[in-house]
This record gives sequence, structure tokens and C-alpha cells, in this order.
Amino acid sequence: ARTERELPKGDHPIQLYSMGTPNGQKVSIALVELEAKFDAWMINIMKEDQFTSGFVEINPNSKIPAMVDNDGPDGKPIKIFESGSILLYLAEKYGKLIPKDPAKKVECMNWLFFQVGAGPYLGQFGHFY
Repeated sequence: ARTERELPKGDHPIQLYSMGTPNGQKVSIALVELEAKFDAWMINIMKEDQFTSGFVEINPNSKIPAMVDNDGPDGKPIKIFESGSILLYLAEKYGKLIPKDPAKKVECMNWLFFQVGAGPYLGQFGHFY
């Protein structure tokens, strides 16, 4: 981490740390669609918020989005980063968005992992700028 700073925390189980980039929006949309209770916090990558100690503790590679689910597996907090990983985690946690039918699930995973590969090209400007 470049600077010491704790992240804000709200009252809801899920704490999302992100920005309105394409990758950040994916997770926000999923949380709303799943009707999850969450607090969203701005991580301004232009002001290097992603390099603060609190953020790096959640995501060591300093990229948005990152999330903490304080009601994770076995009721314990879990840190999740990378948009694809967060989306898959949320879909499995809530039992929605991923088809049960094996063939449809494969198609869904094809598109999930497509966005994992294609999405970052749009967001790299902000990360490496």
C-alpha cells in the first residue's frame, strides 16, 4: 500500500468498493438485480484510492471492484475481488442468475468469462493511467 487509510463500512452485510467503470457497474447491477442489501463506497482510481492500505487488504492487486461479504460462508466475512469472481460468488450465494440446466449453465459461463477477458480492456485506461 502507498498510504495508510481504512475503508468506510456501512450497516449492510455486503460492502462494495468500486467506481462507475464498466467492471464496477457489472457488480452494482448484479447486487441490485439480486435485491442484496449492500453499501457502495467510491474508490476514486484517479486519486489512487485503490492503493490505500484498506483497499489493498481486500484486493492485493489494487483493482476495482472489490467486495466484503460479512455474511459469507459459515457466517464469516469473506473478501472477494475481480468482477467475474464477484459475479459468480453472488449468483451462487443467492441461487439466481445462473441456469440450473447444464447446457444453459455452460452458455452462461461462456459469457461470464468472455466479459472477464474483454471488459478489462475498457478499464485498463483508468488502472494504468
